[in-house]
Amino acid sequence: MAYDLQEQESLDELKAWWEKWGNLVLSVITVVCLAFAGYNGMKWWERHQAQEASVAYSSLQTAIMQQSEPASVEKIVDALIEDAGSTVYGPMGALSASRYLESKGESAKAQELLHWVVAESDRPEYQTVARVRLAGFLLDDKKYEDAVSLLTTAQPTDKQIALVNDRLGDAYFAKGDVVNARRVWQEALKHPIDPALMGFVQLKLQALPEDTEQQKQ
Repeated sequence: MAYDLQEQESLDELKAWWEKWGNLVLSVITVVCLAFAGYNGMKWWERHQAQEASVAYSSLQTAIMQQSEPASVEKIVDALIEDAGSTVYGPMGALSASRYLESKGESAKAQELLHWVVAESDRPEYQTVARVRLAGFLLDDKKYEDAVSLLTTAQPTDKQIALVNDRLGDAYFAKGDVVNARRVWQEALKHPIDPALMGFVQLKLQALPEDTEQQKQ
C-alpha cells in the first residue's frame, strides 16, 4: 500500500515513539493485567474460604444441637478457628461453642475460646460479648478488679452498652464500690436495653443501700 508524504511522516514518528516508549508501555500493561488478575484471584479465594467456613460453622451448630460430646465440639471449633478464624464464622463459632462447653462443665475450654475472641477477632461487637461472658467467670472466681478492667476497655455498640454496664455494675458491687455500681446501672438505663434486662437493672438499683458515708464523700 502506498502512503503519501504526510502519512509516511506520521508512521515514522509513531515508529520512533514506539521504539522509545514501547517496552515501558508493555510493562505497564503487564503490571495492570497482573494486578487485576491478582485482585480477582484474591476475591475468589475469599469467597471460597467463606464458603468453607460456612460449612464448618453449620457442622458446629449441628453438633451443638445434637448435644454431641464436648470433645467432638472442641475438635470442630478448633478446626474452624484454625482454618477460618479471620472470617466472621471464627468468632461466631467460638462464642457458640464456648456457651455449649460451659453448659457441659468444660469451663477451662469455654474461657479459652472467649479469650481467643477478645485477642484475635477484629470485630468489636463479638469481642464485647466475649468480654461480658469472661467477666462472669472472673466474678465467680472473685477476681473483681480483673472483671472491671476487662469491661472498661470494651468497645460496645450502642445496643451493647447496657449489657456491658449491667455486668460492670455487678463487678463494682461485688468489690464493695456502691457508688460506681449505681452510676453504671443508671447509665445502662439510658441506652437501648432489653426489657427483661431493664427489669433486672432496676431491681438492682432499688436493692442498693441508701447513701453511705462513702457516697457522701
